[in-house]
Amino acid sequence: MAVFFAAVKHLSFTKSAQELNISQPAVSKSIHEFEIQAGKSLFERNGNRLMVTEAGQLIYKYAQELNVVYEQINEGLDMLDGKISGDLRLGASTTLSNYIVPNILADFHAAYPATQIKVLHGNSQQVEQWLSEKTIDLGILEGLSNNSCLKYEAFLKDELVLVARQSNSKIRGRDSIKPKELLALEFVIREQGSGTNDVLRKALLQIGVNWHDLDIKVILASTESIKNFLLHSDCVAYLSVYSIMKELKSGELKVVDIEGFEVKRDFFFVHPQGVINRLPEVFYKFAKKKFSDPSFS
Repeated sequence: MAVFFAAVKHLSFTKSAQELNISQPAVSKSIHEFEIQAGKSLFERNGNRLMVTEAGQLIYKYAQELNVVYEQINEGLDMLDGKISGDLRLGASTTLSNYIVPNILADFHAAYPATQIKVLHGNSQQVEQWLSEKTIDLGILEGLSNNSCLKYEAFLKDELVLVARQSNSKIRGRDSIKPKELLALEFVIREQGSGTNDVLRKALLQIGVNWHDLDIKVILASTESIKNFLLHSDCVAYLSVYSIMKELKSGELKVVDIEGFEVKRDFFFVHPQGVINRLPEVFYKFAKKKFSDPSFS
């Protein structure tokens, strides 16, 4: 079945062989034998590229469901033995993967040493795409989308705060400003697709500030790059409060309050609609407990 999954994924016997570390003839032989058992052609060639036939698509659909059942059986057997094991593929948006997830992973690995975890990080749109493509089992991101194929479960409260270096000449000596003064500041923001941008855009509309009226000078791909930029610039940025704890403690950066305005948001676990596999569920519940119970470790 692994050969069939690889062939559907890559639409290439050569690439499938490379992924599985076997020969290309072995892949062809395995697919041929599978087609004999099915009594149908599962692939057809379109030039140099494979295409999955209607029969192949049907088998792939049910094979995925069977694969989930097998995983649940194995996880259930592990539960009978009093242990949790297996591979967990996580996807996390940048803020979470840098400042929240590593803390959870360290404690989770200590509690369940027989598990192996791989984490991909990107913006919220990328995480949702990975889930749709079944590249990951579970996502953690900020903000909700309109993707009806995905289920969102609230995880953790966050606040976006306006951040500047202590020596920022435009707001030196000030701890708060009025909402209309935002238009006089120069901003550095995350790239398109960032959940932070979406949350901030909607929040600003509530106080009559249009996102497009902000003076955006620089667009950067990560929170870390934004923080480093702020340390050498009079620009400001909206960042998660979780991401700036170290800089606030050292005094390198400061939070500037906006009078009568707060930007609250939730972090969410997200997974495809339907039954979630046992290991992602265990991780989800572990993370929820960790952040809801201060004494939990």
